[in-house]
Amino acid sequence: MKPEAPRILLVRLSAIGDCLHAVPVLVALRRHFPKAYLGWAVEKAPHALLNGHPLVDRFHVFPRHAFKRKEGTFFSRVKALQTFRKELRAESYDTAIDLQGLTKSGLVAWWSRARQRIGFRGPESRELNRLFANRRVRVPETAIHIVEKNLELVRPLGVAPPVRPEWVMPDYAAEARALEPFLREHGLGEGGAPYAVVNPGATWATKRWPPEHFGAVAKGLTRGGRLAALVTWADAEERAAAETIARVAGHPRVLLAPPTNLRELAALLAGARLFVGNDTGPLHLAVALGVKSVAVFGASDPLRNGPYGREHRIQAGGPECQPCWKTTCQRQDLACLMWVKPEKVLESCEELLGQAGGAAAC
Repeated sequence: MKPEAPRILLVRLSAIGDCLHAVPVLVALRRHFPKAYLGWAVEKAPHALLNGHPLVDRFHVFPRHAFKRKEGTFFSRVKALQTFRKELRAESYDTAIDLQGLTKSGLVAWWSRARQRIGFRGPESRELNRLFANRRVRVPETAIHIVEKNLELVRPLGVAPPVRPEWVMPDYAAEARALEPFLREHGLGEGGAPYAVVNPGATWATKRWPPEHFGAVAKGLTRGGRLAALVTWADAEERAAAETIARVAGHPRVLLAPPTNLRELAALLAGARLFVGNDTGPLHLAVALGVKSVAVFGASDPLRNGPYGREHRIQAGGPECQPCWKTTCQRQDLACLMWVKPEKVLESCEELLGQAGGAAAC
């Protein structure tokens, strides 16, 4: 290994938000090793968002379908894994950093044949992951957020975690141009009215704040005509929630966003003054793009997974069972979400908008 030009593989396969939490590790490595060859093993969905990243020399798209019996034949799945392994080994990585801490991510690090395989020690290492790393790092108690935990894995390479983690994202200019007709039609964005993005979606029911509450917040954001609110959605269920938000708000400046893929969503977020949503990928995408964000948290832990940085705000209920990390509510009342009131979320929005550069100054 050349000390000034190491070949390093990052392993963070999924999900969108978790991969975005790994970006500061990528940035820290590139800042410390400007001549390094940096690869990233990732799954298809986050790869679509991160493809073209200026700091990554090569992405390796993990064939997740190979572990699903219903997708293709047994031989086609085995062939996909073999091709993936050969691709990793051909790059002759010196070091693999496993940021996921699962059996499959440990396997990917091991398949790379990197001599040094760095991973977590302790609760961040799950399943059979401990079998694959030969340089295991115990995260100090002072590292609470997952971004801080991830950055501890660069220490074995002589890299000090930055005091202020940094995000660098791909260029979404092409996607922004595709959105220009919609924004012009509604008088939004550059040269038009500022807007907030409201995102009601989340995979877990225990993370989804009621759309009626988001509707009340969206209505408040439009007060005095200072902001429009674009409600984003990804599927039929989320579109129904978005329509409920627009109906409850009852304001012509609360609009359904056009259908977007992840890169188009990134372009839409990049032009926003504010993001309001649940603990989900779009929240962490907004944070990575430098958009001030207000997040409602239910079953997950805002201290570990909340929007990173003092420029963001979190609203969470206070039952003893939070965070439970459950996809269904054992109490059957979703108290952690129901205790969060729209007026409190709107107060957080007002606070951020009142800061320098916020829409209140417009």
